[in-house]
Amino acid sequence: MALINVLAVLLIGWFGIITAIVLVSIGIYTKKTWLIILGAVFAIPISWYLGGTPKFRYIMYGLPIFFIGSALAVKFHKDRLAWLLTLPYVGIMGWLGFTVLTQ
Repeated sequence: MALINVLAVLLIGWFGIITAIVLVSIGIYTKKTWLIILGAVFAIPISWYLGGTPKFRYIMYGLPIFFIGSALAVKFHKDRLAWLLTLPYVGIMGWLGFTVLTQ
């Protein structure tokens, strides 16, 4: 049971957020769509967790879909679009980090 708790903390905490952003960035830079999809998988737990709050109720559930769109953009050689599709997740997580640090 302790292993499940540790896994939940790793996936829902800052480790999962940073891992998702790093995987997607490396995937876009190297043009490997499987890394972007893996980053989207890492983004799902924190997105669902924050989707339960009133402030992020509707936005957060669909946020990992932007990473899927980024993978499709890389597949069709639209690199700028791929980077633009990562901005909503990075922006919201950056705002969340700023809010946590300034409290």
